[in-house]
Amino acid sequence: TIELIRGKNKLEKTITRDEVKIKNVVSKILDKDIGYIQIISFIGTDVADEFVEALEKTSEAKSLIIDLRGNTGGLMPNAVLIANLFISDGKIVSVVDRNGLVSSINAEDTGFQVTKPTVLLIDEMTASASEILSGALKDSGKAVLVGQKTFGKGMIQKIYPMPERTGMNLTIAKYLTPKGTDINKIGIQPDYKIKYEQKRFNDEIVDTQLEKAKSVLKNELAQKQKTAALVR
Repeated sequence: TIELIRGKNKLEKTITRDEVKIKNVVSKILDKDIGYIQIISFIGTDVADEFVEALEKTSEAKSLIIDLRGNTGGLMPNAVLIANLFISDGKIVSVVDRNGLVSSINAEDTGFQVTKPTVLLIDEMTASASEILSGALKDSGKAVLVGQKTFGKGMIQKIYPMPERTGMNLTIAKYLTPKGTDINKIGIQPDYKIKYEQKRFNDEIVDTQLEKAKSVLKNELAQKQKTAALVR
């Protein structure tokens, strides 16, 4: 029960206290057969589950766009779990500790794998966990990257509790992409470098990077159909 004061009046209100859950993944279908999934952040503990739900909602689509633009990162395990949905074996990311010891996080066979043609949308604010996912899918050939070079945060940090309800955020390691690339302060280059613009087309405002992603997928699907016809 809370008491509010408005001028000379006092009001009492009873409210229900509950956890506020922030949705980190949104999805929809574009142009009838392209699934679009935006990962807003990797911070929440439910991000991987939300991503699987988004895959189910877009299961009818023949191809997939994953939008990581503006996603500054979050929890590394979320990026690894999502990457593992596309990569069934091999490295997802390598971790280098302060002594230079390298350990690899490898994909596990989950019995499920996304095999649809996939494009990742990236930009200058795509960082940290977003770059882990981007690097893993690019190096493994599971996705094409469209947009601008990513931020370049290849460090792993851990929060250590301190006295008086404070904490210290300490860099404890760095990570490398599956091919051993250190992207810290360098970033990941897209396969198609496209500047973000909003253009008017048929009385609609279109996103130039998103339109390029759709074009890449449509061309890839057309090529697959052509190859299948030749095989027959």
